[in-house]
Amino acid sequence: MQNIKRYSLMILAVALMYFLVVLPEIAQILAGVAILLVGMMQLSTGFKTFSGGILENILTKSTDTRLKSIVFGVVTTILMQSSTLVSVISISFLSAGLITLAQGIGILFGANLGNSAGSWLIVGLTSINISMLAIPLIVCGVLLGFQKDSVLKGIGAIFMGIGFFFLGVDYIKVGFESYKEIVDLSRFNFEGFKGVLIFVGLGALTTGIVQSSHATLAIIISALISGQIGFENALAATLGTSVGGVVTAVIASLSTNIEGKKLAIANCIFNFTIALIVIISFPFFVKLVNIIAEFLGISAENYALKTALFHTLFNLVAVLFISLFIRQIVYVLDKIVKAPRDRDMDAPLYLDSNIIEYPDAAIDALQKESVHLYNNAYALIAHTIGFNRSDIRGKESFDSIVKNKKWFSGDVDLDYLYKRKIKVLFDAIMGFSTKAQGYLVEDEYRTNRIYSFKIAARNLTEATKNLKLIQANIKAYSKSKNPYLAEKYNTMRKDLGMLLRSVEELKVMKDENMQLILKQLLAAKDMPKEFDYKNMRDVEELISEEKISIANGTSILNDSAFIADIASHLIEAIGIIFTKEEWQEEPSQAE
Repeated sequence: MQNIKRYSLMILAVALMYFLVVLPEIAQILAGVAILLVGMMQLSTGFKTFSGGILENILTKSTDTRLKSIVFGVVTTILMQSSTLVSVISISFLSAGLITLAQGIGILFGANLGNSAGSWLIVGLTSINISMLAIPLIVCGVLLGFQKDSVLKGIGAIFMGIGFFFLGVDYIKVGFESYKEIVDLSRFNFEGFKGVLIFVGLGALTTGIVQSSHATLAIIISALISGQIGFENALAATLGTSVGGVVTAVIASLSTNIEGKKLAIANCIFNFTIALIVIISFPFFVKLVNIIAEFLGISAENYALKTALFHTLFNLVAVLFISLFIRQIVYVLDKIVKAPRDRDMDAPLYLDSNIIEYPDAAIDALQKESVHLYNNAYALIAHTIGFNRSDIRGKESFDSIVKNKKWFSGDVDLDYLYKRKIKVLFDAIMGFSTKAQGYLVEDEYRTNRIYSFKIAARNLTEATKNLKLIQANIKAYSKSKNPYLAEKYNTMRKDLGMLLRSVEELKVMKDENMQLILKQLLAAKDMPKEFDYKNMRDVEELISEEKISIANGTSILNDSAFIADIASHLIEAIGIIFTKEEWQEEPSQAE
């Protein structure tokens, strides 16, 4: 199958090369599209270089209202000239739990409006000789790209991106001007409702294939200026770019969790809804464009500018209208879109591969996933020592719980749950953090922070791996008729239960209180070992007084050591996971 695919692609490539050699005018148009797409990728690369925490912080802290989310989407899309990048980032950050679904929807709505700025830019570029600007930008960008400094590399990528963008638009424009002399596409123009549907479909199909609405807009506007298509057909094709643009978000959501998929669906709702509204009332929108154009002083014959105006108009109408229903959209998506899942098999909730190259976002995702892993470990440990979540999170004393509560019947298959609740998350955290460190070669502070989550995950894994070794003894001996043996085992249960309760209380504290408790907890990390040593002395005394057998004493010592080991692993993991990043000093400050 792999060979068939390889040979098919090779044959297709040869056929395409022959086709482009025979039809050089078509080749110039497609070359323009390819060059423009290269420019978009370079722009994306350049802006990612400068993200380094800034973009993540703005995204997570400046989108707390519907208006802010929309404005963020508009501004970032205008600056980056890529709604695709903004869409992918938003879906990734949502799947990582860094923003809410409502915030993500607002950002994508704003990105659609910001994307219309590209049509104005393309119209302006097609009216001047931009190839003279493109070459110097590309040359300077290449020179900067060879530098070791990451900032200079980023600037170089942006320069190359802008240069290739300009050059691509110029190639497309010249290609259509040459193509007009050979074939007149204007005879394929369709009027009325039929024409609207056909060209909306063509715009959507082209955008879906090239994965760039900017490239499609460049084709549409160049074809319009050269007279290859009519004004109304150009408007319909422009509307189609918004419909086809959902493909990118849908593809980006395939590798995310259910929240990312909800956002992609919301983006489809936005684009399909406005497309349907505009198609139904198309003559009205054409008249409205002409009225606004006349008011703005745009001449009646300047169809390119009016196309850009139309692009902005229908997106603005969509944002103003559909954004009123963001809360309802979130409600419906939460109710309808559910993740099919194996009840026992867990899966990472926050580790999205698309955010690996954004260091602060990756760190936040690792912290959230580590909490997820801790919660699973906590459930297994609590069950093993005979407590449930309500016991741990409640206020009743453990003395009372031990005295009055019966053990639940049956044994849990800890090996089975370990593989499906712990190991799967441990593997995911290790893989994600290793890849994330690859983007932080020169950032020792963040590299160490990411590495610390590997340590935390390993500690939680170790804390649960050997629970089966104490499961049977804990349950049997804590109910023993020998009061001394039962007391020893119930003391172990209560001590570990108190540790789990302390962590649950820690999770709901304010930051300043959490910091204080964490320091106290970490300062007491050697106490489990001290209790284990105390148990050794107590056991010797109980055996010498013949209150327990030697076999019972050996069991107590073995199980006490395991419990101490579990507690130590938990404390070390907790110290990493729940320590807020802003509390940690940068290396330069600590020296």
